Amino acid sequence: MTDSRNFSLDEFDEEFDPLEDVEDDLEEGDASDLPPASSTPEPQAAPADGRSAEERTADLLKAMAPRRKVLLGILAFCEEPQLVDDVNAKVDELQAHNFSVYTAADLTALLERAGALEHVTDEGGSFEDVEEQEPEVVEVDGVEYLEVKQSAPTRWATTAAGMAAVEADRPLDRLNTLFAEDETYLPIYKRVLTLCAANEGATIKALGDAVDKDPLVQKPRLYVAHFVDKLEKCDAVEWVGSWTTTEVGRTGLEILKDVEDAPATEEE
Repeated sequence: MTDSRNFSLDEFDEEFDPLEDVEDDLEEGDASDLPPASSTPEPQAAPADGRSAEERTADLLKAMAPRRKVLLGILAFCEEPQLVDDVNAKVDELQAHNFSVYTAADLTALLERAGALEHVTDEGGSFEDVEEQEPEVVEVDGVEYLEVKQSAPTRWATTAAGMAAVEADRPLDRLNTLFAEDETYLPIYKRVLTLCAANEGATIKALGDAVDKDPLVQKPRLYVAHFVDKLEKCDAVEWVGSWTTTEVGRTGLEILKDVEDAPATEEE
């Protein structure tokens, strides 16, 4: 049966406070039992990097192996302090035939963080010692303006750690090590370097046609790109619109001058 009795809000005490009991409970309870307002953990400071600048620079060059030559090129260029704009132009030149998502600003920032580069003033002093210039009040036609003073010109300069990295880079030593470890493939290396030494360089297709069918690369199966990559890591060849033999590579050809190379195909 439906309860047909009617209730009226007027029957309730007008002074009734629905939160009264809750407030009493909170007053009587221990605030230490309440959960914190936020459960977000406190941010922790990054651990201090105990590596020396030399170690950080070496680790950067290892981690950024595809950009190694560019990074070292920046350090060599900045042996004498260089204007930031000139360094940016140099990076564009170094990467003209080797596209990268890393800009000049990215690469110099990485080198600075490693301790291989530093900002200096025109006089060679540390840029950190330059005091921030306060704006001056100037008057033009009776109206006062704040004129921001230009900061002292900045340059990039290679640090002692950066120069140590440049001096430690010995591509010819790496090439000699490669030849010693890959003695079986010396005829292939000689062939690639010879083709790339032509005035117009060599395309990867032309190199593949000359190498990929050679019995030396059948078991295990290797392709010319494998050898080009190893030579490039030794700065023996470089891509400048075509694969070209560098000065290091030409020295490598002298080392391999007595290696016999009789190109052959699988059919032979």
